[in-house]
Amino acid sequence: MKIKFVFISIVVIIISVTVYLFGFGKSKSNTKLESSKVFRGDLIVTVRATGTAIPKNRLEIKPPIAGRVESILVNEGNHVGRGKIIAWMSSTERAALLDAARAKGEDELKKWEDFYKPTPVISPLRGLVIASNISPGQTVTQQDILYVLSDNLMIQAKVDETDLSKIKIGQTANVIVDSYSNTPIQAKVTHIGYEAVTENNVTMYNVDLELKTIPEYLRSGMSITIDFILSEERDVLLLPNEFVKGGSGKGKVTKKIDGELVETVVNIGSSDEQNTAVLSGLTENEIVYRKKKVQEEKKSSSGGPFSSPKIPKR
Repeated sequence: MKIKFVFISIVVIIISVTVYLFGFGKSKSNTKLESSKVFRGDLIVTVRATGTAIPKNRLEIKPPIAGRVESILVNEGNHVGRGKIIAWMSSTERAALLDAARAKGEDELKKWEDFYKPTPVISPLRGLVIASNISPGQTVTQQDILYVLSDNLMIQAKVDETDLSKIKIGQTANVIVDSYSNTPIQAKVTHIGYEAVTENNVTMYNVDLELKTIPEYLRSGMSITIDFILSEERDVLLLPNEFVKGGSGKGKVTKKIDGELVETVVNIGSSDEQNTAVLSGLTENEIVYRKKKVQEEKKSSSGGPFSSPKIPKR
């Protein structure tokens, strides 16, 4: 009797486990019908890359002589003209003479200042001071960098080698300064690098862009997002990508004809990450459909074969 009871218990457990594994917890696959209208809009196909704002021509200005800085006339952020005096300095000999004369009084100092003129530091180009490394009274050598000038800021993008064939000289792009604004600035491709650079084991190429307008907030070294425009279509019929099957000029969409769902061939154009252009075969506001799989979880009345039995309340 005891052996029979144990055998029955084992059989019950095996049946319970089998029911749980092959019945409970399984999902039932259903489909849901979704619809979308054909609408009009703009389709801009782009290739996205990241980059940096850099000076087009970066020039380091070093002192013409070794000596002491007497006065500075421009600071970081100032615009300077070509040939403009941006600082005055004394040679080592003049600085020593002036120090000796200063000890003898103001008249002696003025006499030597008029007799021994300071040396000007002159800007060789018209541009923006992007770095200033001097202050009055500082002693410098001819190897020290006093100022760094930039004539114009430009954008240098890093483009993946798989996208490089899509980039052309003169191509337009929209540039967004990540830390400042979501308003795009128009730019144009001026140079495509010939030598590859490797970043995180990915082969990239430098692509230079010239900005149409340079905003006041733009600074050298800022991070930039660049969208290279591959094609641009205005006021065309569009449909979300998930409602179109196929490609290469021909696509299939599902319409209702006489109450029945029918798959129809249409002519399609370019696509971006969201929409596809419809060239013919559909009209504005026409409705198309697609079947989407939905997973429904079966609900079990018990917590499984090994769950604790419910004890009725007394």
